[in-house]
Amino acid sequence: MRFGNNTRALWLRARYREGQFEGEACLLVYDDESFGDLLVSGDIKEVFERRASTANIFIAAPFLSTSKCRDAMRSGTAVRRASSYLSGKSGNVYMVELHQGDTAETLALKACALSWDAATRETKFGDPVPLDASLRENWLFDLFDSNEGLVVAPAGVHFRKSSRKHTTTFLRAANALTSSAGCGLLALFALAALGRGRPKRVLVDTAPLLSLAFALMHVAKAHGVWPSEVPARSFGSYGGLEKVGRLSASDVVLVSATTSGSLAQGLIKQGARVEGILTLYYLGTDGASRPAGVLCDLTVAADRSVGYHPVVNYPANDCRLCNSQYLLAEFEGDQFLLQQRQHRLLRVTRNTQSTEARTILTELCRSEALQVALRSAPGQNGIIAIDEARLLSCSTVKSDFIRLLRRYAPHPLALIVRVNISVEDLDKVLDDAGIGEACARAKLVDWTELSMQEQLPPGAGVLVVFGFLSSQSQARSVNASLRALVNEGNVAYLSALTLADNPEQYQDLKTFLGYGERGPDSFTYRECRRLALPGASNGSNPWESELQLLDAIADVCNIAELEARRRILSLSSSASTDIFLPGKSGPLSIQRDFVYLDTSGGTNDISQADVFTVVLNLLCVARAGDRELGKKAASPGDLIELTQSVYGHVLVSPSTFLNYNDAVLKASVLRAAKPSELMYDVDEVYSTQVSEIVIAELAGWDAGNGDALPEMLLALATGRLRLREIDRLGIRDSALKAGLPPLLSALADSIPS
Repeated sequence: MRFGNNTRALWLRARYREGQFEGEACLLVYDDESFGDLLVSGDIKEVFERRASTANIFIAAPFLSTSKCRDAMRSGTAVRRASSYLSGKSGNVYMVELHQGDTAETLALKACALSWDAATRETKFGDPVPLDASLRENWLFDLFDSNEGLVVAPAGVHFRKSSRKHTTTFLRAANALTSSAGCGLLALFALAALGRGRPKRVLVDTAPLLSLAFALMHVAKAHGVWPSEVPARSFGSYGGLEKVGRLSASDVVLVSATTSGSLAQGLIKQGARVEGILTLYYLGTDGASRPAGVLCDLTVAADRSVGYHPVVNYPANDCRLCNSQYLLAEFEGDQFLLQQRQHRLLRVTRNTQSTEARTILTELCRSEALQVALRSAPGQNGIIAIDEARLLSCSTVKSDFIRLLRRYAPHPLALIVRVNISVEDLDKVLDDAGIGEACARAKLVDWTELSMQEQLPPGAGVLVVFGFLSSQSQARSVNASLRALVNEGNVAYLSALTLADNPEQYQDLKTFLGYGERGPDSFTYRECRRLALPGASNGSNPWESELQLLDAIADVCNIAELEARRRILSLSSSASTDIFLPGKSGPLSIQRDFVYLDTSGGTNDISQADVFTVVLNLLCVARAGDRELGKKAASPGDLIELTQSVYGHVLVSPSTFLNYNDAVLKASVLRAAKPSELMYDVDEVYSTQVSEIVIAELAGWDAGNGDALPEMLLALATGRLRLREIDRLGIRDSALKAGLPPLLSALADSIPS
């Protein structure tokens, strides 16, 4: 790193425990423009003013030959000044020089001691001695570390490296190349490792290392190792291996950094010579051996005073971080820079729900059409299961659907396609609409049978009836099949209820289904009800995660309440009641003052599934900036959905658990939110706030005020609710000491420690 206002030296520190250079060793690195006795003298003075414990000072000028460096230091005050500081420490000043190795083709770095001769008043040079590799590695570590070469992903994020492996740690070797002195030092050490042989060309894995390649040529020429420069180019790391072609044994390849050595292995398979591959930095992984040709090992070790802990890599197809809902940030080469991410809050207010949504949710509640899917199933779209027969039993929904059928059924009608509605229910609603006789002449098929149908006569119409439309891909598949069948006829898509994640997805669906051979609005799409609900799964099903945890607990202890809960989850694929763990006072239920449903008729008929669906809708709308499906964006800023990205992490506001104090609402939020929205371990303040809420539920359990405690302990135990370690362990310890019922104690004991 640079220090002071008047110096141009790169100042690197190393701690050496044994041998000739014992103590703290400071390396001053200069480019050729800045090297001179006067400047070195000033830098040495500043070193001792800042680091009085320095025992040895090393000087390197990579771009100058050994003779020029010695000439510059021969007469002057630098060594004389240093001697006065080092006399009581048995220290010395050394020049780092490049010398002939043991054979004609090898090179070696050596340290030449400098001493002040008072009689001749000039600097004397001692016999060069080998420079210990530990000093080299410690200086290169300091160069890497002081320039923040180790990039650690922000909380809640992990990287996909160019090797396709996933990790939370990335090595950015280019950070060590931000000065000509830094490039020169790396080039000097690299040249000593590579030897005298002049390469045919120099290849680097990433573009930033081209500066090192040019520095390498400059250093080699200055020391008379390579008589002339050689071509250099970047091959683009792993992504460019196939394009680089067959390598020559005379090629030199510089690899920026590695945690596995796999890139070097790939280069060897393409003809590269093992001795011709040099990796600047290596950080080990558990159980892996250090590859050959590493300039600096960054891994901490018992015999080193510096280093990083080994990195953990995960395969792309089985990444624990992906499974834990960590956001994946793409990393290509050394070009991507992560900034500190903002933590945005997802807030639910009274204005989040529209009057239209409240009416529809009340209709669904009173018709008992809603259930929660307790496990994932092939073809299932979303976590809410809708009974279309019960939906159409609602008089207001049925009357509006009949009106749509009467108004938009094509004439002449040749084909009726049913989607998510039984034949019996479809016949009944067509008869009630008074068009049953006309429709009887049309062919009735399920949407899965469209691929077997023949093209319709010219002008023939098609009626597509959805009991409910919840799958965008399903609707698009129907549309794609009909385009091959319809011949200048009309198509009407009619849905009793349409579900979509957000207004943009809803608008895209309408546009797609309406587009035909005559352009936009070629066909008709209408629904009598629409509601914002998530279609695709938001990660693992929370009830499946619960059952997996309970199965694991059952293997080690026998608890009656646990067995009863396991039976409920195992025997049913969907349910409207008993979807939450009961509180101390019994099953969780909503109070009469629940504003998001019409409770004028009481709350006895409002199921847990109804409340859960309401919360799902609220969160869905809140992500879209409080816009229901039919509401268009007022400005481009409204189109930005509150979802995770590499620049921002979205969390359910902790105040949600305070504002909605009914236990059934807290439980619904914990199961309805995306796991990433409950990842409070990314922020100290929010983690503390949520942990205080859990502690309050724990404190209120004996008094009957903590009915949400079982669901909160379950969310922590399954990892759905994530808090910082200090908060998580505090809750775990408090719960284990609270004398809770056996099942709750088992859940608390399952919280990761």
